[in-house]
Amino acid sequence: MTDIEFQEQKIKKLLYEMSSIFYDIQMMEEHCSSNIEDIDLLHEIDSKEDRFRYTGESVFKLCMAYLENKKMPEYLKRFILDLEPYLNDSTKTFSGSYHEESGEVFSDYTAKLWSYLSVFPFLGDNDYEALLKRSGITYLENILESTGVIINELGITPNSETKVYNAVKILSQASFPNATFPTQSFQKTAKCYIPDILIPSLNCAVEYKYAETESRLVETIDQIVVDVKGYDKHPTYKIFYAVFYIKPGIWTKSRFDEVWKEKEFPENWKGILVIGN
Repeated sequence: MTDIEFQEQKIKKLLYEMSSIFYDIQMMEEHCSSNIEDIDLLHEIDSKEDRFRYTGESVFKLCMAYLENKKMPEYLKRFILDLEPYLNDSTKTFSGSYHEESGEVFSDYTAKLWSYLSVFPFLGDNDYEALLKRSGITYLENILESTGVIINELGITPNSETKVYNAVKILSQASFPNATFPTQSFQKTAKCYIPDILIPSLNCAVEYKYAETESRLVETIDQIVVDVKGYDKHPTYKIFYAVFYIKPGIWTKSRFDEVWKEKEFPENWKGILVIGN
Protein backbone atom coordinates (compact mmCIF):
# COMPACT_ATOMS: atom_id res chain seq x y z
CA MET A 1 0.00 0.00 0.00
CA THR A 2 1.37 3.41 -0.97
CA ASP A 3 1.38 6.41 1.38
CA ILE A 4 -1.46 8.00 -0.60
CA GLU A 5 -3.58 4.84 -0.46
CA PHE A 6 -3.03 4.59 3.29
CA GLN A 7 -3.98 8.24 3.77
CA GLU A 8 -7.14 7.83 1.68
CA GLN A 9 -8.32 4.84 3.71
CA LYS A 10 -7.49 6.51 7.01
CA ILE A 11 -9.19 9.79 6.07
CA LYS A 12 -12.36 8.02 4.98
CA LYS A 13 -12.47 5.93 8.16
CA LEU A 14 -12.00 8.95 10.44
CA LEU A 15 -14.60 11.01 8.59
CA TYR A 16 -17.22 8.35 9.23
CA GLU A 17 -16.06 8.17 12.84
CA MET A 18 -16.42 11.93 13.25
CA SER A 19 -19.96 11.81 11.88
CA SER A 20 -20.84 9.04 14.32
CA ILE A 21 -19.37 10.94 17.29
CA PHE A 22 -21.19 14.14 16.31
CA TYR A 23 -24.45 12.19 16.10
CA ASP A 24 -23.85 10.81 19.61
CA ILE A 25 -23.19 14.31 20.94
CA GLN A 26 -26.43 15.59 19.41
CA MET A 27 -28.45 12.76 20.97
CA MET A 28 -26.82 13.23 24.39
CA GLU A 29 -27.37 16.98 24.39
CA GLU A 30 -31.01 16.47 23.44
CA HIS A 31 -31.43 14.07 26.34
CA CYS A 32 -29.45 16.34 28.65
CA SER A 33 -31.81 19.27 28.01
CA SER A 34 -34.44 17.44 30.05
CA ASN A 35 -31.94 16.00 32.55
CA ILE A 36 -29.70 18.97 33.34
CA GLU A 37 -28.62 17.47 36.67
CA ASP A 38 -27.32 14.24 35.11
CA ILE A 39 -23.61 14.68 35.96
CA ASP A 40 -22.59 11.37 34.36
CA LEU A 41 -24.23 12.38 31.10
CA LEU A 42 -22.47 15.75 31.13
CA HIS A 43 -19.13 14.02 31.64
CA GLU A 44 -19.91 11.66 28.76
CA ILE A 45 -20.70 14.62 26.50
CA ASP A 46 -17.36 16.22 27.43
CA SER A 47 -15.60 12.95 26.63
CA LYS A 48 -17.31 12.70 23.24
CA GLU A 49 -16.43 16.30 22.43
CA ASP A 50 -12.78 15.67 23.29
CA ARG A 51 -12.81 12.65 20.99
CA PHE A 52 -14.47 14.62 18.19
CA ARG A 53 -11.90 17.40 18.53
CA TYR A 54 -8.98 14.94 18.57
CA THR A 55 -10.32 13.03 15.55
CA GLY A 56 -10.90 16.31 13.72
CA GLU A 57 -7.29 17.34 14.29
CA SER A 58 -6.08 13.94 13.06
CA VAL A 59 -8.11 14.24 9.85
CA PHE A 60 -6.86 17.78 9.32
CA LYS A 61 -3.21 16.63 9.54
CA LEU A 62 -3.85 13.65 7.29
CA CYS A 63 -5.50 15.88 4.69
CA MET A 64 -2.54 18.27 4.71
CA ALA A 65 -0.11 15.39 4.17
CA TYR A 66 -2.38 13.98 1.46
CA LEU A 67 -2.56 17.28 -0.45
CA GLU A 68 1.21 17.68 -0.15
CA ASN A 69 1.68 14.21 -1.63
CA LYS A 70 -0.71 15.16 -4.40
CA LYS A 71 1.47 18.23 -5.07
CA MET A 72 -1.42 20.70 -4.83
CA PRO A 73 0.09 23.67 -2.94
CA GLU A 74 -2.61 26.20 -3.84
CA TYR A 75 -5.40 23.83 -2.94
CA LEU A 76 -3.61 23.06 0.34
CA LYS A 77 -3.41 26.77 1.18
CA ARG A 78 -7.13 27.21 0.61
CA PHE A 79 -7.84 24.07 2.62
CA ILE A 80 -5.87 25.32 5.64
CA LEU A 81 -7.36 28.80 5.44
CA ASP A 82 -10.90 27.42 5.30
CA LEU A 83 -10.63 24.54 7.80
CA GLU A 84 -8.22 25.82 10.47
CA PRO A 85 -10.81 28.15 12.06
CA TYR A 86 -12.94 25.10 12.93
CA LEU A 87 -10.10 23.79 15.08
CA ASN A 88 -9.33 27.10 16.79
CA ASP A 89 -12.88 28.12 17.68
CA SER A 90 -14.93 25.64 19.75
CA THR A 91 -18.14 27.33 18.59
CA LYS A 92 -17.29 26.47 15.00
CA THR A 93 -15.87 23.05 15.94
CA PHE A 94 -19.25 21.83 17.15
CA SER A 95 -21.52 23.88 14.91
CA GLY A 96 -24.08 22.00 12.86
CA SER A 97 -26.62 22.51 10.10
CA TYR A 98 -30.02 20.95 9.64
CA HIS A 99 -30.34 18.50 6.75
CA GLU A 100 -33.99 18.62 5.66
CA GLU A 101 -34.13 15.29 3.84
CA SER A 102 -32.86 13.20 6.74
CA GLY A 103 -34.23 15.45 9.49
CA GLU A 104 -30.85 15.56 11.24
CA VAL A 105 -28.22 18.10 12.24
CA PHE A 106 -24.82 17.43 10.66
CA SER A 107 -21.40 18.74 11.58
CA ASP A 108 -20.38 21.82 9.58
CA TYR A 109 -16.72 20.91 10.00
CA THR A 110 -17.20 17.37 8.70
CA ALA A 111 -19.28 18.65 5.78
CA LYS A 112 -16.53 21.14 4.89
CA LEU A 113 -13.93 18.38 4.92
CA TRP A 114 -16.10 16.27 2.63
CA SER A 115 -16.56 19.17 0.22
CA TYR A 116 -12.80 19.57 -0.21
CA LEU A 117 -12.14 15.85 -0.58
CA SER A 118 -15.06 15.10 -2.89
CA VAL A 119 -12.95 16.20 -5.87
CA PHE A 120 -10.89 13.04 -5.49
CA PRO A 121 -12.06 9.63 -6.78
CA PHE A 122 -11.67 7.92 -3.40
CA LEU A 123 -14.34 10.13 -1.81
CA GLY A 124 -17.09 11.56 -3.97
CA ASP A 125 -20.64 12.85 -3.66
CA ASN A 126 -22.05 9.34 -3.53
CA ASP A 127 -20.07 8.67 -0.35
CA TYR A 128 -21.48 11.78 1.29
CA GLU A 129 -25.04 10.91 0.32
CA ALA A 130 -24.48 7.41 1.70
CA LEU A 131 -23.27 8.97 4.95
CA LEU A 132 -26.36 11.17 5.22
CA LYS A 133 -28.62 8.20 4.63
CA ARG A 134 -26.75 5.99 7.09
CA SER A 135 -26.94 8.70 9.74
CA GLY A 136 -30.66 9.07 9.09
CA ILE A 137 -31.13 5.32 9.51
CA THR A 138 -29.19 5.43 12.77
CA TYR A 139 -31.47 8.20 13.99
CA LEU A 140 -34.56 6.24 12.95
CA GLU A 141 -33.35 3.13 14.76
CA ASN A 142 -32.74 5.20 17.88
CA ILE A 143 -36.37 6.36 17.79
CA LEU A 144 -37.68 2.81 17.29
CA GLU A 145 -35.54 1.37 20.07
CA SER A 146 -36.68 4.21 22.37
CA THR A 147 -40.37 3.45 21.84
CA GLY A 148 -40.76 2.38 25.47
CA VAL A 149 -39.16 5.59 26.73
CA ILE A 150 -41.36 7.73 24.46
CA ILE A 151 -44.52 5.98 25.63
CA ASN A 152 -43.50 6.31 29.26
CA GLU A 153 -42.72 10.03 28.88
CA LEU A 154 -46.16 10.59 27.33
CA GLY A 155 -47.84 8.72 30.15
CA ILE A 156 -49.56 6.28 27.80
CA THR A 157 -50.64 2.76 28.75
CA PRO A 158 -50.73 0.97 25.38
CA ASN A 159 -53.00 -2.01 24.82
CA SER A 160 -52.87 -2.21 21.02
CA GLU A 161 -50.54 -1.74 18.07
CA THR A 162 -52.34 1.48 17.16
CA LYS A 163 -51.67 3.10 20.54
CA VAL A 164 -48.00 2.12 20.41
CA TYR A 165 -47.61 3.44 16.88
CA ASN A 166 -49.49 6.70 17.50
CA ALA A 167 -47.16 7.51 20.38
CA VAL A 168 -44.19 7.43 18.02
CA LYS A 169 -45.92 8.95 15.00
CA ILE A 170 -45.53 12.57 16.11
CA LEU A 171 -41.79 12.23 16.66
CA SER A 172 -41.41 10.47 13.31
CA GLN A 173 -43.24 13.27 11.53
CA ALA A 174 -41.03 15.90 13.15
CA SER A 175 -37.81 13.99 12.47
CA PHE A 176 -38.50 12.94 8.87
CA PRO A 177 -40.58 15.51 6.97
CA ASN A 178 -41.08 13.18 3.99
CA ALA A 179 -42.42 10.31 6.13
CA THR A 180 -45.85 8.97 5.20
CA PHE A 181 -48.27 6.88 7.24
CA PRO A 182 -50.28 4.43 5.10
CA THR A 183 -53.40 2.71 6.35
CA GLN A 184 -53.09 -0.32 4.10
CA SER A 185 -50.38 -2.47 2.58
CA PHE A 186 -48.63 -0.80 -0.36
CA GLN A 187 -48.03 -4.19 -1.97
CA LYS A 188 -50.85 -6.71 -2.32
CA THR A 189 -48.67 -9.81 -1.95
CA ALA A 190 -47.95 -8.99 1.70
CA LYS A 191 -50.85 -9.66 4.06
CA CYS A 192 -49.42 -9.13 7.53
CA TYR A 193 -46.71 -6.50 7.17
CA ILE A 194 -48.71 -3.31 6.70
CA PRO A 195 -46.23 -0.46 7.24
CA ASP A 196 -47.08 2.19 9.80
CA ILE A 197 -44.26 4.45 8.66
CA LEU A 198 -42.73 4.86 5.20
CA ILE A 199 -39.61 7.01 4.77
CA PRO A 200 -38.74 7.14 1.07
CA SER A 201 -35.56 9.22 1.56
CA LEU A 202 -34.11 6.39 3.66
CA ASN A 203 -35.81 3.61 1.65
CA CYS A 204 -37.24 2.35 4.96
CA ALA A 205 -40.58 0.88 6.02
CA VAL A 206 -41.61 0.35 9.65
CA GLU A 207 -44.36 -1.83 11.12
CA TYR A 208 -45.33 -1.99 14.80
CA LYS A 209 -46.61 -5.18 16.43
CA TYR A 210 -48.16 -5.62 19.88
CA ALA A 211 -48.12 -8.90 21.83
CA GLU A 212 -49.46 -9.68 25.29
CA THR A 213 -48.46 -13.35 25.29
CA GLU A 214 -45.57 -15.50 24.10
CA SER A 215 -47.79 -17.41 21.69
CA ARG A 216 -48.99 -14.18 20.11
CA LEU A 217 -45.42 -12.95 19.75
CA VAL A 218 -44.29 -16.18 18.07
CA GLU A 219 -47.33 -16.11 15.78
CA THR A 220 -46.61 -12.52 14.75
CA ILE A 221 -42.97 -13.26 13.96
CA ASP A 222 -44.04 -16.21 11.80
CA GLN A 223 -46.44 -13.94 9.92
CA ILE A 224 -43.61 -11.54 9.16
CA VAL A 225 -41.58 -14.46 7.77
CA VAL A 226 -44.26 -14.89 5.10
CA ASP A 227 -44.13 -11.20 4.21
CA VAL A 228 -40.44 -11.25 3.37
CA LYS A 229 -41.12 -12.72 -0.07
CA GLY A 230 -43.81 -10.14 -0.73
CA TYR A 231 -41.35 -7.27 -0.38
CA ASP A 232 -38.43 -8.84 -2.20
CA LYS A 233 -36.87 -6.42 -4.71
CA HIS A 234 -39.28 -3.59 -3.92
CA PRO A 235 -38.37 -0.59 -6.16
CA THR A 236 -38.35 1.96 -3.31
CA TYR A 237 -38.19 0.29 0.08
CA LYS A 238 -35.06 -1.72 0.80
CA ILE A 239 -34.90 -1.80 4.62
CA PHE A 240 -37.78 -3.16 6.70
CA TYR A 241 -38.29 -2.87 10.44
CA ALA A 242 -40.66 -4.91 12.55
CA VAL A 243 -40.95 -3.41 16.04
CA PHE A 244 -42.52 -5.71 18.64
CA TYR A 245 -43.90 -4.07 21.79
CA ILE A 246 -44.49 -6.66 24.53
CA LYS A 247 -45.32 -6.81 28.21
CA PRO A 248 -42.51 -7.57 30.69
CA GLY A 249 -41.74 -11.21 31.40
CA ILE A 250 -42.60 -12.66 27.99
CA TRP A 251 -39.14 -12.71 26.41
CA THR A 252 -35.74 -11.14 26.93
CA LYS A 253 -34.09 -9.23 24.11
CA SER A 254 -31.42 -11.92 23.82
CA ARG A 255 -34.12 -14.57 23.38
CA PHE A 256 -35.84 -12.46 20.73
CA ASP A 257 -32.57 -11.91 18.84
CA GLU A 258 -31.91 -15.66 18.93
CA VAL A 259 -35.33 -16.53 17.49
CA TRP A 260 -35.10 -13.77 14.87
CA LYS A 261 -31.76 -15.21 13.77
CA GLU A 262 -33.19 -18.75 13.65
CA LYS A 263 -35.91 -17.57 11.25
CA GLU A 264 -33.14 -16.59 8.79
CA PHE A 265 -34.52 -13.19 7.87
CA PRO A 266 -32.62 -11.37 5.10
CA GLU A 267 -30.13 -8.76 6.30
CA ASN A 268 -32.41 -5.92 5.20
CA TRP A 269 -35.14 -7.09 7.62
CA LYS A 270 -34.54 -5.94 11.17
CA GLY A 271 -36.53 -6.96 14.22
CA ILE A 272 -36.61 -4.74 17.31
CA LEU A 273 -38.04 -5.86 20.64
CA VAL A 274 -39.36 -3.21 23.00
CA ILE A 275 -40.28 -4.34 26.51
CA GLY A 276 -42.96 -2.11 28.02
CA ASN A 277 -43.64 -1.28 31.64
